[in-house]
Amino acid sequence: MPDPFTKTELKKLSSDYPNGISSQEIVQLFRERGFKFSEATFRKYVQMGLVERCRRVGRKGKHRGSRGLYPISTIERINTIKRMISGDMTLEQLRGSYFQLRQRVEEVDRILMEVQQEITRQEDQKERKDRQDAVIRRDVEQISKSVRRLIRKLETLENAYLPARR
Repeated sequence: MPDPFTKTELKKLSSDYPNGISSQEIVQLFRERGFKFSEATFRKYVQMGLVERCRRVGRKGKHRGSRGLYPISTIERINTIKRMISGDMTLEQLRGSYFQLRQRVEEVDRILMEVQQEITRQEDQKERKDRQDAVIRRDVEQISKSVRRLIRKLETLENAYLPARR
């Protein structure tokens, strides 16, 4: 089964949805490509931990609530899930594979990037850069690099178990 979205299309979606994308929009994108995909299936992937949970973003205006937004990488994960289950792998097998472990590590990477952004934002608000802030920033950057190396290693392991792309 070919992937519904190419890497080029995913990059375009990243620029189209810089703050994230809703579950309804994700489902609609797959349906427009002719893939059978529903909100219930999407929720199941999230509940099983195959797709990370959304982050809640408040809406402007009083009493407008919030909406859940997913990173564009969610679409790439669904691409992979569809390819893996078309290759005779079950969702339960996916759940116990390197695929899910990589998902969790990627989530850590995303959180670390948010921490880095927050540190930078706080530093920008200060008049004087403090030595302790520089140490914290360096340590977070080192941790982030280690997490990205771990992601690459997990991808290698995961690819050893993936059916070949057709």
